[in-house]
Amino acid sequence: MKKIIFFIIIVLVAGWVLQNYTSFKAIDYAKDYWQKIDWSKLNIFSDDKATADPEKQLNIFIRDGKFVPNLSAVNAGIKITWLNEDTKAHTITGEGWGSGEIAPNKAYSKTFDVAGDYKYHCSLYPSLTGEIIVR
Repeated sequence: MKKIIFFIIIVLVAGWVLQNYTSFKAIDYAKDYWQKIDWSKLNIFSDDKATADPEKQLNIFIRDGKFVPNLSAVNAGIKITWLNEDTKAHTITGEGWGSGEIAPNKAYSKTFDVAGDYKYHCSLYPSLTGEIIVR
């Protein structure tokens, strides 16, 4: 930890020296770059996974080649979101519906309005299965 703090201090001092004693304005460049970042697209400062309202949304994670949870019961009209936290692309494929390919760190959402059992699988890895029970 001390090495990291020391490194940060060295970088800041170097930036200050460059800013004040050369024509290279390191701090100005950093400030311009920082202002151009679209923070809303990065999702760094929001924790949507932890704050999802279970009465309105269910999150299912794709991790290590599994759906977590792989069996869920929800009320009709609940938004279900599959979040691919695996290193490979996956699909969510049910009878008459599907997601297409979901890249790592991407998501797919669907709302089931009619009660029933909805079994699904990954068409790329057929042994990866899950089920939603809509009441």
